[in-house]
Amino acid sequence: MKLFTTEERRILQLLAVLFLVGLLTKLVRDYWELPGENERAQRRQYLEAFQTGAQGYLAASGSDGTVPASPVDINRAGSSELQAVKGIGPVLAKKIIDYRSENGYFRTIQELAKIDGIGPKLIARWEQQLIIAADSTIEKDHAIE
Repeated sequence: MKLFTTEERRILQLLAVLFLVGLLTKLVRDYWELPGENERAQRRQYLEAFQTGAQGYLAASGSDGTVPASPVDINRAGSSELQAVKGIGPVLAKKIIDYRSENGYFRTIQELAKIDGIGPKLIARWEQQLIIAADSTIEKDHAIE
């Protein structure tokens, strides 16, 4: 006595093959960590937000290759003037202004290295774009001798 007919066995074999293909697909997805549709949509949103923010940052930081028409005095410049210097964005401009208001004016451009996030390479890049005007070297409450 046969349990299944030939046609039923073929259908069962097809279902078994489909099950194995599905299982294999799941294993490959888990192994390679391929994202599902929800995760792909979320990644697209993050990417779009990042690109929008990056474009805004690059535009604000002058990273389009332009150099300010005249050098910027780091002891007098406001946030927007500092951001005209290539490589200085809103965060670094704020740090420079905060440091200047807490510690007095800069005597040399190399003093920028005292600010977290600014190192010798950045200072070397900015040397042609930043200046310290002779009449702007006033400390917090008194003139420098």
